[in-house]
Amino acid sequence: MFGDLKDEAKAAYDADGKTTLAEMLSMVNTDKIWAEPARFTANAFAKNGSPAYIYVFSYVPDSLKRMMPFGAAHASEIPYVFNTLGTRRGIAAETALDKNVASTMNTYWANFARTGNPNGKGLPKWPAFNPKKNMILEIQADGKAVGKPDPKKARLDVIEKEMKSGKLHKNGV
Repeated sequence: MFGDLKDEAKAAYDADGKTTLAEMLSMVNTDKIWAEPARFTANAFAKNGSPAYIYVFSYVPDSLKRMMPFGAAHASEIPYVFNTLGTRRGIAAETALDKNVASTMNTYWANFARTGNPNGKGLPKWPAFNPKKNMILEIQADGKAVGKPDPKKARLDVIEKEMKSGKLHKNGV
């Protein structure tokens, strides 16, 4: 599916040859549908001189780990962003860690809504996106918020190249 970039894609998605097909499909679909378009948009804002902030939500509460074996699903961060964990039907009671993640995310979003910048007192720094540095905020699997280089960069670079070539779309992915 990656055509001329298959070796680069293999290195980015399955360097050790141990990635299962289900995990691979999850990564490629996530990258193509959400992650690379977010980076594309952040690049456009940066070129315009406007600040942009990218995040990756990797936290999965213990009560959902069996349902989400490859990491957080699309939109699973929403109850954390709005600090509405108690409104989710069918989900086990929240832990102290769940509540801490929700408080942190809600504070970032409230700060952004108020000032245009998600950062604030007592929060780990969320770096503004800069294409040359490629820094993001990750809400890690352990619940910690960490500003760091995007760990998906190699994967997103392959997706970007393939999207520009049009091959992924033609191949039905």
